[in-house]
Formats: sequence, structure tokens, C-alpha cells
Amino acid sequence: LKAFADGALGPHTAAMLQPYENEPDNLGMLMIEREEMFERGRLAVENGFSLAVHAIGDRANHEILNAFDQLRDYEMRLQTTDGRPQTAAQRPLRHRIEHVQLLHPTDAPRLAQLGVIASMQPIHAISDMKMADEFWGGRAAHAYAWRTQLQHGAQLAFGSDAPVDSPNPFWGLHAAVTRRRANGDPAPEGWYPAQRLTISEALHAYTQAPAFAAGLEDRLGKLAPGHLADLLVLDEDPFACEPEALREIRPSAVMIGGEWVVG
Repeated sequence: LKAFADGALGPHTAAMLQPYENEPDNLGMLMIEREEMFERGRLAVENGFSLAVHAIGDRANHEILNAFDQLRDYEMRLQTTDGRPQTAAQRPLRHRIEHVQLLHPTDAPRLAQLGVIASMQPIHAISDMKMADEFWGGRAAHAYAWRTQLQHGAQLAFGSDAPVDSPNPFWGLHAAVTRRRANGDPAPEGWYPAQRLTISEALHAYTQAPAFAAGLEDRLGKLAPGHLADLLVLDEDPFACEPEALREIRPSAVMIGGEWVVG
């Protein structure tokens, strides 16, 4: 089930702990309070559904993490049919926060601690970087912080948020590895380059991690016996090419369900 905690960066509706740089009276819009989010989560869990919550601003993420903290505690108190307590880690539900665009540094470790998946979109970082610098100021150093989440041990799952941005995964890989736009801006190291990922980390976030988030890791996300034969043959090796070339990679052949449908 999906819920929305706030708005977005561009229209200044992402819920913030401190005001926007250019609007000193604007803290954005918090669309759901922690207690209401917990109640929705409780109903979801009792009916076997996991939660995906849209949260962009640091206040929205803080409140949703508080709700997930309460929800994980509730999950741990649920009893199995034989009466033994069941931990959240044993339950199949895999909650996630969509976007996680800005976290207060004290909240950064909490996704890993709570077993909440960080569902993020690399293409957003290069689309939004100038707005983030303008509207969030120095807080932008903690925005789109993929490396930070990996270092804390969070499960990082990538997507595109299409049609907001292009669904092309190679554009996303380029953004994740370089943190630069197609024109090379900002050169030479990218926007807050400490958050860049390796190609291996980025590919994992685009393949195995989303399969895990969907509970389908036993048949999706990697090339292995027993997994679905859905695959691409690429015209360039992403592990060997220059990072700038990742954006231009194209599939030369496509297999779906064990049958070649392209090439």
C-alpha cells in the first residue's frame, strides 16, 4: 500500500524541519501525522500488506521513520499461531520509503536499523541539484545520499519515478556513478561526489534490490538457475566503459521468458 507524507521540492511542499532558504516562513506540507501513519500501517500489517511511503523533506522522513519505528515494535508483538513472538525480521513484509531525498543526519542510520528499504531515484539528483542547492542550501549535502545509506547498511533499491523523469535505467546508472548531468555539469567530480556509487553497487540497486523489495528475489533480479530468463545483451560492457559512456548504453538483444524478442 502506498501513502504520501508530503509534497515535492520544486513547489516547496516537501515537509521540512527548517524553512526553505528563499521562503523563511515555509516549512512545506506534512500530509499525514505519525499516529495516523501508524494506524494505517497497523491495518496494512494485519492484512499482510507492506507499506511504501512517499517522503521527500527531512521532516516527512523523520515522521515516517518514527511511524515505522512504532510499527516495527507492533509487528514484534504480534504472535504466531503457536503463541511464540515473531520478530519483524521474520515477517515477509518489506516496508520502504519512496525517494528519501533529504534526511537529517541523525535520521540517516534509521532505515537500516528498522529494516526499511530506501527506494531512491538517481536521476532525481541530477534533475534537482540546482533547486536543492537554492532551496535547501547547506542541507543539500545530505540529500540523495546513496553512499550514506549503503554505509549504514540499508537496502538501496533504485527506480526512475517515471513519468517524472526518464525510465531509461542507463541514464540512472550514469547519474548514480557520476552525479553529473549529460552535459558533464558539475565537472569534474559531480554534485557532492562523496555520494557516488560504483557500477556494481548501482547495478545491484537496479536489479537484485528491487526484486528483494517486491519479495521476488527467488526468481527475479539476477541471472541464476531457477530465476526467470529475462535479460538484456548490451552493446557496451558497463564494467569496462568510461562512466560518461554509461548513459549511451543500449540493449542489442532482449530475452523475455527464455525467448529472444529483440536481436
